[in-house]
Amino acid sequence: MGRLQGKVAIVTGAGQGLGRSTALRFASEGAKVVVADMNRETAHDTVNAIISSGGEAMAVVVDVSIAQDAEKMAADTLAEFGRIDILVNNAATFGSGRRIAEIEEEDWDRVMRVNLKGPFLCSKFVIPPMLRQGGGSVVFVSSMSGVVANEMQADYNTSKHGLIGLARCLAQDCGEGGIRANVVCPTGMNTPMMARTPAENVASYAAMTMFSRFAEPEEVANAILFLASDEASYITAAVLMVDGGATAIQPSDRQLREGAARYLRRAGGNWA
Repeated sequence: MGRLQGKVAIVTGAGQGLGRSTALRFASEGAKVVVADMNRETAHDTVNAIISSGGEAMAVVVDVSIAQDAEKMAADTLAEFGRIDILVNNAATFGSGRRIAEIEEEDWDRVMRVNLKGPFLCSKFVIPPMLRQGGGSVVFVSSMSGVVANEMQADYNTSKHGLIGLARCLAQDCGEGGIRANVVCPTGMNTPMMARTPAENVASYAAMTMFSRFAEPEEVANAILFLASDEASYITAAVLMVDGGATAIQPSDRQLREGAARYLRRAGGNWA
């Protein structure tokens, strides 16, 4: 029996990256997975990968920032599978990469709409069926940027800080109904986007971790799996750092230099 046998899970942003890895991991543990994504093609790619491995899944095209889409996602899940046990609020967008005074209002609103309003809406519409069935688990994907400040990331960081507050309020409001809410905070991950970024541009960030590398999406998916599963039945309102220790240490100059060099050697580069 898989750790999620008989469970129905919705994973947003599951067409690629961490969302895809999480959907595949859940399916391998017996869950029926709703692959929710704005991109129809990538959503169906994930579904096909699950089905080809013997799992069960369906694709839902959704913009999480639109209430009607989020409500329909929950309704379609109930129509197909009859219940909702797990929601992973993973879908997100990047910030504008500007200093606070330079961020345009529309960019600020866009980031908050996707990264904070989206998880609120998705949670809002899965809570009633979860309460009717006696409980469920909601996992929010925040970020290392949800607990620290980064230069030129005020819009993104604020949204990710907000997710932690949202998760804890959900846990408080719905705990008596058997719903748990938790947060994972990853560091950078080896996603396709990271692969397209020159190693020299990110080596210093990798060096901030104790392992001098970024996480594999599967490593973060394992943490999400734990929090979503009954193994975490007494864990709620928790923030699980999956950041290679980056937020727990202040690296020395030597650690940063040597860590960056190790990262570049693995990437096939050089460090002068």
